[in-house]
Amino acid sequence: MKRILVFVIIIAVVFLSISCKKNKDISKENAKKQSQQENQEISDKEDYARQSVDDNLAKNIKNFLVNDYLKSDISFMDKSDRKFQFYKIDLNGDGEDEIFVRFFTPYFCGTGGCTFLLLDKNLKIITDFTVTRAPIFVETTIVNGWSILLVKDHGVFKELKYENGTYPSNPSMLPKAPYDAPSGHAVIMFDEYFSKAKTYEF
Repeated sequence: MKRILVFVIIIAVVFLSISCKKNKDISKENAKKQSQQENQEISDKEDYARQSVDDNLAKNIKNFLVNDYLKSDISFMDKSDRKFQFYKIDLNGDGEDEIFVRFFTPYFCGTGGCTFLLLDKNLKIITDFTVTRAPIFVETTIVNGWSILLVKDHGVFKELKYENGTYPSNPSMLPKAPYDAPSGHAVIMFDEYFSKAKTYEF
C-alpha cells in the first residue's frame, strides 16, 4: 500500500512538473510573440511616416473599402491589386484628422495617375481623386478654411483649393499653379524618401 502511495505521489509530482514546464513554455512563447509585435510596431514607426501607421485605422479603412467603396469591384480584383496606404492630417484646423487613402496598384492607375480618396474622421468621402500622382503637398496657405493641396501633373504643379465641400477631383483639368515648386513649409505625403507610407492589404 505504501509503495502504491509513493508511486502515486511520484507520478503526481512528475505530472505537475511537466504541466508547469508547459505553462512556462507557453508564457515564454506568448511573451516572445508580444515582444515581436511591439518591436514590429516600433520598427514600423521608425521606417514609415508616423501618420501612416495605425493598424486599427487600417482595419476600419479595409472594412470601408470592402463593404462600401469597392463592394461591387472586389470580385474582379486580383489579390495583388488589393493594397492601399493612408496618411492622417488635419486640413481644416478643427483638431480632427482627415485621411488620405492612396491606391497604387494597376487596377487603380492609368497613364495619368492613380485614384486617391480623402475621407473625414468617420470615413465619409470628401473627395474621390482621379488621375493623381504622389507625392501630395499640403501647403500652410488656407483657402475657404482648408489647406491648399499641390500635386504634379504632366510635369507642372496644380493647385487644389477646397470649395463647396470638396477639392477638385481631377488635377489634369486645372490650370498650372502660379508657382513652380511647393513651399518649404509644405507637408509631404506619400513620398518614398521623405514620408514613406506603410502598405496595408484589404
